[in-house]
Amino acid sequence: MKFHHAFLAMAVLLSGCADIKNTARVSQKVDKSLVAGIGDTVIEVETRESLPNVFGKASIFGRTRPTGKVFVIYLGVEQGRAVFERTTIRLQSNATTMNSTPIIIPHSSTTTFSGNTSFSGTTVGGGFVGNAVSSGTASTYAPPIIFPPSGSETQVISNDKIRYFLDLSKDRKIVVEGRVVFIENATASSVTYRIQELK
Repeated sequence: MKFHHAFLAMAVLLSGCADIKNTARVSQKVDKSLVAGIGDTVIEVETRESLPNVFGKASIFGRTRPTGKVFVIYLGVEQGRAVFERTTIRLQSNATTMNSTPIIIPHSSTTTFSGNTSFSGTTVGGGFVGNAVSSGTASTYAPPIIFPPSGSETQVISNDKIRYFLDLSKDRKIVVEGRVVFIENATASSVTYRIQELK
């Protein structure tokens, strides 16, 4: 019966776990005109994925682990074309809910005691004999014992660079991780642009 209850509880827990999801967060403001100079970052995107649990599902607390970063840098104008360089860094992490969560062990104890007491004596009217039963509990509380997470490792698995030569008379868009960088104007010293969600 206990196994049956444990199985049902595990099934309910698993049904509440979502699949692993990937997210991308942009450091710059979206839908606003921005300016970058030579060597400045036009857009920076951090990619993450759900922290997996022991069943390969997403952490129920919404925790994530890094999967990479993407940078696009403005390099100026060459032969009438705006030049950009995209750097894509891909990361691999072995972080999971198991090695990223501390183990907390409550540290309290309860002592129960009981006993019998016999007594006898003499009074003015004669002697008496009796006994009494005593019992009770005593609880001791202490801070819990905490074992820190065992830790995880993250390593770079790729670091790629791509250079764009954008003829603004034909195309003004660069697509980066689900976002569009729309180039409004480019000169030898700076670029004006706007970041929009890819529709």
